Amino acid sequence: MSEQPLKKLKRLTPQGSGREPIRVLYVEDSAVIRDTIARLLELKGYKVNYAKNGQEGVELAQSWKPQVVLMDLRMPVMDGYNAINELRANPATSHLPIFVISAWSSKKERTQAKLAGADEFFVKPPDLNRLIEAINRAVE
Repeated sequence: MSEQPLKKLKRLTPQGSGREPIRVLYVEDSAVIRDTIARLLELKGYKVNYAKNGQEGVELAQSWKPQVVLMDLRMPVMDGYNAINELRANPATSHLPIFVISAWSSKKERTQAKLAGADEFFVKPPDLNRLIEAINRAVE
C-alpha cells in the first residue's frame, strides 16, 4: 500500500465576502489555545493577529484596526474586563464587536463581561461554527 502525500489545506475567504479577509484580534495569554483557535480561523480565511495580555490587546486594537476582537478574561498585566472597558472608552475602538472566550463561565463572569461591554460570550473551547457565524454577523 503506497502512502498518499498530504494535501495542502486551501485558504478560504469567509462566505459572503468578496473583499479582504476579516481581521480578527485574539487576546489570549495561553499560547496553546491562542495558536489553535488562530490557526483554525486562518484556515477559514480570516486574518488573525494576537496579543498576550489585555494591555497589548488595547494597543494592537488601536494600531492594527481589527474588525472583531476575541478576548480572554483572566490574563496577566491587564485582564479582559479592563481591556474591554478601555476599548469601549476610546472612540477609535468603541464600535468594535468584542467576544469573550473564557474558561470562567459562571453567571458572575458573564454578567461582568456584559457590563464591561462584551457583545458575546463563548466558553472555551468555543464552538467554531458558532464563533464564525457571530464574527460574520458582526462584520456584515
